[in-house]
Amino acid sequence: MNMGGLKSGSSRGAVIAVLAVAVLAACSGRDKAPDGAAQSTKPANATKSEKRGVISATIYDRGNIPASEGTIENNRWTKWINANSPVDVKFVPIARAEAAQKVNVLFASGDAPDLIFEYDPNIKNPLYDQKQLMPLDDLIEKHSVEYKKFLQKFPAVKDAGLKSDGKLYEFGKLNEVMLQNVIIIRNDWLKKLNLPVPKTTDELLQTAIAFANNDPDGNNKKDTFGISLSSNVGGALTQLFGVAMDIDDSGQAFYPFERQKSFVDFQKSLYDGGIVDKDFLTDKNGAKAKQDFLNGKLGIYPAQGNTFSIWYELFVTNYATIKANAPGAELTIIPFPKSPNGQFMSGLVNPLQMTAVVNAAAKDPVSVIKYIDFLLTPMAGVTLSNGIEGEHYKKGVNGCPVVLDVQKQKTEVSYHAGVDYDMVYNKTEDGVCGFLASNFDPGKPEEKVALDLFKLSMNNLYSTNPSMYPAITHSEHLPTLPNDLKVALENINKQTSEIWTKAILGGSKYTTDQALGEAKAIWEREGGKRIQEFYTKWYKENKDKAFLPKKMYDIIDSQKAKQQQLLK
Repeated sequence: MNMGGLKSGSSRGAVIAVLAVAVLAACSGRDKAPDGAAQSTKPANATKSEKRGVISATIYDRGNIPASEGTIENNRWTKWINANSPVDVKFVPIARAEAAQKVNVLFASGDAPDLIFEYDPNIKNPLYDQKQLMPLDDLIEKHSVEYKKFLQKFPAVKDAGLKSDGKLYEFGKLNEVMLQNVIIIRNDWLKKLNLPVPKTTDELLQTAIAFANNDPDGNNKKDTFGISLSSNVGGALTQLFGVAMDIDDSGQAFYPFERQKSFVDFQKSLYDGGIVDKDFLTDKNGAKAKQDFLNGKLGIYPAQGNTFSIWYELFVTNYATIKANAPGAELTIIPFPKSPNGQFMSGLVNPLQMTAVVNAAAKDPVSVIKYIDFLLTPMAGVTLSNGIEGEHYKKGVNGCPVVLDVQKQKTEVSYHAGVDYDMVYNKTEDGVCGFLASNFDPGKPEEKVALDLFKLSMNNLYSTNPSMYPAITHSEHLPTLPNDLKVALENINKQTSEIWTKAILGGSKYTTDQALGEAKAIWEREGGKRIQEFYTKWYKENKDKAFLPKKMYDIIDSQKAKQQQLLK
């Protein structure tokens, strides 16, 4: 069950993750810059008499940094930052999957860094309630240049950072808006079996059945799967069916049980018919689904497609692997089919993200502001996103960064996702160079294919509208539930996920109608109505100022001209 607009990637519907405590391992990044990195012994805005500030800041540890690069708190990029920033920065690693517990432990122990980079409002909002955060209005007004100009240009960012006392507590940024997920389909299989592109979820089901039963790869064996339901990729299907807390026309929040039942009916039909991998529930990281896709044995692959590195891997690297295993393979992306309960779409990359807060106990908040301003400069933003010019990228025909060596880029840049050290930089302010499509070299045939597919995905986005967004708003713009309702939601999710899973696997012995009845009973018994009342009250009080789907589409519209310039 997916509450409050949080997009569930699990077919079981659970959205609440149990977080564990990580061990703090912070050290200084004040070392000599590595070979090949731009060096500066003193920032341009520093003077001989000016004392250099020292601050601490979190950095996500995704557990993927190569050993050759050092640690997430001490590597080529932390050294580059400290060689070029106007202040010294000590980086404190936060395990990405354990952020809530780690941040809470740091604040409880009095060891929290000065600057906390964090996306999740469920981590930041309680810190505000506990008066652990510093208001930023006066600091920005008196000491900022770059961020103050940014807020003047985009007042919606300031609105999104305001708290209930009317003061500003969060830094934010604008993102390129694209679909969070795409549905990839074997177009050559559609052609071979003389099937149309599915336009409804029922047609998607029939297409998957045909892909599994009608030998689309022509090897006279029943060895293909119609579609993947792996929890790692299932989020796209959850959104397709509109499974999330929503608001009705009268402004009342509701959980869409009928949409959930339609989704489970869809999964049950696939499972009962042997159309999907029977072990999809245990494929937690999607590794098995990906392997089936790469081996040319999977017809429909819902996948995340929201960054250049992911897109390149899907439609350059993986496409080449699929063609090596199935030379006639042809991939395409389809619009989201219409479900029995309405037309919904993939979630969106959050157009406006609030990404950082300041510890109320920070001893040198002015230096924090100086650091934020530094991160907003093109020098910092372009370098931390793309690497060093001439080493990691060159300027392409459009003047935008083009990766020189994909493997080198992956090893030396991509481990911080291209953004983790600079979660306030607005790439969209770099003209067309801040958009994903600018990274492709259309002179290379394989990249031209990937670019054409990205254009198809963006056209799919432009064919949607706010009413198709499958939730109240993006999860990062929802209010945090009070603790008692959090506990209630956890209990509801645990119990209902077991029920829906039982319905998928239970054959004729346990129907989706039975599961629906039990799920509604659990909702009533465990406090679901109070959760609805909480969101209804918030919506009625904040609908005019909150960042809702209409405002998302205002940003989409503002970016459309630049996108179309790149994709023409």
